[in-house]
Amino acid sequence: MTENQEDKNKEDEKTVTIKGVRTDLFKKVKDMAYQSGKTVGEITNRAYETLLNGAQELGEISRSFQKGIQESGSILISSLDELSVDSKEILNEGKKVVFRNIKKLTLTSLDDVTIEKYIGGIYDVEELNASGNFSKIKLLARCTNVKKLNLSQQ
Repeated sequence: MTENQEDKNKEDEKTVTIKGVRTDLFKKVKDMAYQSGKTVGEITNRAYETLLNGAQELGEISRSFQKGIQESGSILISSLDELSVDSKEILNEGKKVVFRNIKKLTLTSLDDVTIEKYIGGIYDVEELNASGNFSKIKLLARCTNVKKLNLSQQ
């Protein structure tokens, strides 16, 4: 190994202090390192690598999802804190609408035809409020990762 490589390895493995690490998590990492015969640094480096690789893969999945929506001719509405949409607005577009990553989504005057033909999906919504005359099952079949659901039949 050359002197440059040795210096680079020393630079890559210098001591790093991280504020705000929870004591209980550090203890678990320390225990894991002991049980596996590795250092806390090795375990932590592996965790960082896994986190960074996972974040990159999620970004690729998200881009693929958006591309698929565009290619299908659907309208993607995403990344909003709050949105209220009436079924007439959805029908006027004449295309499927996909709702994604919305904290509070309110859909009013829904019916089965609107759900079946014009709602492509409802993904990653913290709170969904839906009212109208519709089948709960048809709406639920369009939902993925909806945390809170309030349905009101008219």
